[in-house]
Amino acid sequence: MESFDFIVIGGGMMGAPCARYLAEAGHRVALVCPPEPARYADSAGPFASHWDAARITRHVASDPVWARASARSIARYSDLEARSGRRIYHETGALMAGLRDGPLADWTAGFLRVADGVEGAARLDAAEVRDRLGIALPVGAVSSFEATGGGWMDPRAMRAAQTELAQAAGATLIPQAATARAGGTVTLADGSRLAGGHVVVATGPHAGSDGLLPARPAMTVWARTVAFARLSEAEGARLAALPSLIWVPEGWDHDLYMLPPVRYPDGRLYLKIGGQKDGPTIGSGGAMRDWFHGTGDPQVGARLLAEMRRVLPGLDVEAERLGPCAVVWSRTGYPYIERLDEHVTVLCGGNGASAKCGDEWGRLGAVAATGGDPSGEGYPEGFAAAWD
Repeated sequence: MESFDFIVIGGGMMGAPCARYLAEAGHRVALVCPPEPARYADSAGPFASHWDAARITRHVASDPVWARASARSIARYSDLEARSGRRIYHETGALMAGLRDGPLADWTAGFLRVADGVEGAARLDAAEVRDRLGIALPVGAVSSFEATGGGWMDPRAMRAAQTELAQAAGATLIPQAATARAGGTVTLADGSRLAGGHVVVATGPHAGSDGLLPARPAMTVWARTVAFARLSEAEGARLAALPSLIWVPEGWDHDLYMLPPVRYPDGRLYLKIGGQKDGPTIGSGGAMRDWFHGTGDPQVGARLLAEMRRVLPGLDVEAERLGPCAVVWSRTGYPYIERLDEHVTVLCGGNGASAKCGDEWGRLGAVAATGGDPSGEGYPEGFAAAWD
């Protein structure tokens, strides 16, 4: 067996930067990370929602822990871009909007408090948002607008940059899945094995069902539907100044998110929208495979696209499509970042917001794996795992 100081299983938004930080610290690292499937419908997995072109990035959040992680990660985007030669960050501005009353009043109050400490974040009412940005929010909505420092990031480019920089620092990329772990020994899909002094399990939504951890993390994996509206070049140009948007539609008890026009790998421009409170949960590898072999829930998709048209009056769409997504919610509301024993560290629990701040969570994963305390890194909350 080939031997390493650390084996990081999972090359997503947390695992890839964790491997980079470990390799750049001089450790011998293996990053076990299967490539993106050519077509989900033909793949047995593992699956990952970060195989996408855009995720919202912003400093403002309803929770100061997430806001701090975001700020630290965003501050490092330019270094990652410069060293990798990849475009990761697109500064289009970011708008968060909510209502002061109703079921999400505390959420609104939370992001407004955080926004008061973010340089350049301005409060706008619904009329100002419509006049300045062309976005039709519910009457009475209050928002925070980051004209600078917010926008969107490309998770594929981020993952590629982190992986390439990890390799440049000496890490070995293992482009296949891990199927088992016994102590520091990891078995791969082809039957071969790797020996590691320590293993970091960063397998996202699969962490609850892949058997690589000593117990099941207390987390819920939600099957989510996302919707895409394809735009003509002219309509994309008309909407080119749109910011990333998180808002609560009138009468809703949860928020939605929408990206500005983004060019996807097929060369077309798309608006993407998502956000869902309930829906099916995923508890096994088979259920995950079945979900990602489909195209999402058509009823959820129709509601999302209707709200897209409501918030963007006059929107002209060429075509619409839906897609599957999976979101992990931990019991604590924060990632699980903990060295469990001499053999394994857990690094999972994105809570629907990890793409933009994955670099920081990956850094903290490296801190934990090497025996440090992530809660001593300037955060008011710890990141200890909870278990079912």
